[in-house]
Amino acid sequence: MMCILFGPPGSGKGTQAELITRELDVPHVSTGELLRAEAAAGTPLGREVAPLLAAGELVPDAVVERLVQVRLEAPDAAAGAILDGYPRTAPQARNLSSFLSGTGRRVDVVLVLDVDEQGLIERLSRRAAEQHRADDNPTSIAERMAEYRQLSEPVLDFYRLEGVQILEVDGSGDVGAVHTRIVQALKSAEHP
Repeated sequence: MMCILFGPPGSGKGTQAELITRELDVPHVSTGELLRAEAAAGTPLGREVAPLLAAGELVPDAVVERLVQVRLEAPDAAAGAILDGYPRTAPQARNLSSFLSGTGRRVDVVLVLDVDEQGLIERLSRRAAEQHRADDNPTSIAERMAEYRQLSEPVLDFYRLEGVQILEVDGSGDVGAVHTRIVQALKSAEHP
């Protein structure tokens, strides 16, 4: 199953993706983790993206697309993946669709985690304190929320036009409750 996990910053995509991947036996592909790993390793790409990540800015599409395509070509992603943080824009969604089509695959479902904005701000502030993430500062959080609102609808509209099922799940509450709702939504998608 090729599943896109969609939601604003702090909605729990990474946490839920890790839980879903265990059940579906497909990898969690997080663009944020891929980019942070490049930056931490000090690769040429990492040096290019590190200042953007620190400022909470979007990394150019071509860079993200290249990283995702390489990751999806790995043997463990042959049966699918849970994509987290990609695609963020309609052009990225078109690029992903084209790439997957060339490999005989497609996006099966888009899972949208809905969380109210105040809950998101609290989660991101807590994560900043616990994980010391440079991209979880108040200015960056506000910018990322605005970008998400502006860019999310065109991506969802693209997938609706492609006939991909969009599942909206309440992402508020504890991790276990959210995961239960996700599993129920995915099961209903498999057996309408």
